[in-house]
Amino acid sequence: MELLTSLILIIIGTKLAGHLCSRIGIPAVIGELLTGVILGPALLGLVMHTEIISIFAEVGVILLMFLAGLESDLDKLKKYLTPSVLVALFGILMPMFFLSGAAHLFDISWKEALFIGVIFSATSVSISVQVLKEYKRLDTAEGSVTLGAAVVDDIAVVLIVSLFSAFLNMDEGSSSMGVGFIWDLLGTKILFFLGLFVFAKFILKPLLASVKKIVAVEVETAFALVLCFAFAILSEKVGMSDVIGAFFIGLLMSKQEGKHDIEHNVSVISYSLFIPVFFVSIGLDIELSAFKEYAVLIIVFTLLATLTKLIGGYLGGRMTKLDRSQSLIIGAGMVSRGEMALIIVKMGENIGLVSEAHYSAIVVAIILTTLFSPLLIKYAIEKGTPA
Repeated sequence: MELLTSLILIIIGTKLAGHLCSRIGIPAVIGELLTGVILGPALLGLVMHTEIISIFAEVGVILLMFLAGLESDLDKLKKYLTPSVLVALFGILMPMFFLSGAAHLFDISWKEALFIGVIFSATSVSISVQVLKEYKRLDTAEGSVTLGAAVVDDIAVVLIVSLFSAFLNMDEGSSSMGVGFIWDLLGTKILFFLGLFVFAKFILKPLLASVKKIVAVEVETAFALVLCFAFAILSEKVGMSDVIGAFFIGLLMSKQEGKHDIEHNVSVISYSLFIPVFFVSIGLDIELSAFKEYAVLIIVFTLLATLTKLIGGYLGGRMTKLDRSQSLIIGAGMVSRGEMALIIVKMGENIGLVSEAHYSAIVVAIILTTLFSPLLIKYAIEKGTPA
């Protein structure tokens, strides 16, 4: 009953908040994120971040990224691959340098400070996808670069976290830079993408044709969800985020017949329940007590995290001949840290790279950048729209 009560509050809260945000002209996702803050431990304490809420949220972000893949243009993503990689590179290096340096100035050890830089190098593609979809900018040059850069960013940051873990183990005498390590770090990821290529070229189309012959209610949508969840599991098994697998299988299915029906049906399921739970779950993590204890640290982390991604994304866009308006939208789209950074900070705490004393401050800074990002994207889009 507690779960059902929480779901009722989340659904009603997010829909009312989305309506209010639309009326006052700000991205609806802001209202959904703030719903988590209001309903959660920070204020009313009506909804707790339980294990079952986390599961619903995980399904929500997987479905959101699957839909992003379905709605994307594969040819356009290929066309803008170079800008995407350059934006991702700037978006990783700038936060690593400035956030690590700032953390060390607060008497945080170099090992932890460097890992804090890695945490803020991550980008939450899901938040940006939602806002770009809302403003009908996902299938544009800037939308494709933002999406591509965020995916490249996520893969690169996962590799960096793996390296940190390995070096930490080496310090403790329990690991070495051998063939097994290289295989775990790179080989399994390469194998995953090779498998995706083979599946798309030789298996996907005949498989979907066979599924159509099955007489069952919504069999194509059901099978699409099976593929979405299966590739999410596979990408997590090889050490990447599950959203990467969900996004890429969605992208491959975007070229297939019947994708519009699948997209519509999955959207109904996702936006009615799972995606609202995901956005609310981010707000549930905020702790107001952290503001009192670490106010200066939170302000510094939030400002630097916002500026480094914004400027890094803008520079990457400009260096690849995109105009100022497009580059500003890309930079704003890279600001959100969301679930990816929250996962990495939790990993850091588990392996001893993030101290308990700084954990709450980092989480609050991550959530604040996630709240700022939709507003920055809206500003960038309006600034670039002719009057």
